[in-house]
Amino acid sequence: MNENSHGEPDCNVLNKIPDDYRIRQVLQWVERDPSKSVLELAQLLNLSSSRLGHLFRLQVGVDLESFLRNARLQKAADLLRHTELSIKAIAALVGYHHASSFDRGFKKKFEVEPADFRRKHRL
Repeated sequence: MNENSHGEPDCNVLNKIPDDYRIRQVLQWVERDPSKSVLELAQLLNLSSSRLGHLFRLQVGVDLESFLRNARLQKAADLLRHTELSIKAIAALVGYHHASSFDRGFKKKFEVEPADFRRKHRL
């Protein structure tokens, strides 16, 4: 898996398609709805969270939690660019239960607060 300029896993680029159909399914689910937790994904596959995390790391090459966090923040950036939704609503849509956690994660990844990102990157 490639990393972005901030050293985080790039959720849009895989070095190869995973062999395990369960991991391909997880990738599809996360692309459609990055708000799902590791536990929710594991339950959908009738696996334990730790087993899913292990399989994901073997197949994709990154930690599932990091992958989910990056996918959520990428989705949030797209929503900030293309919608009028409030930042709080976007945070909830991508799976953050606390706006402060979302703000911290977003700023760490993009080096700018969500509101400033929206002003700079609005399409």
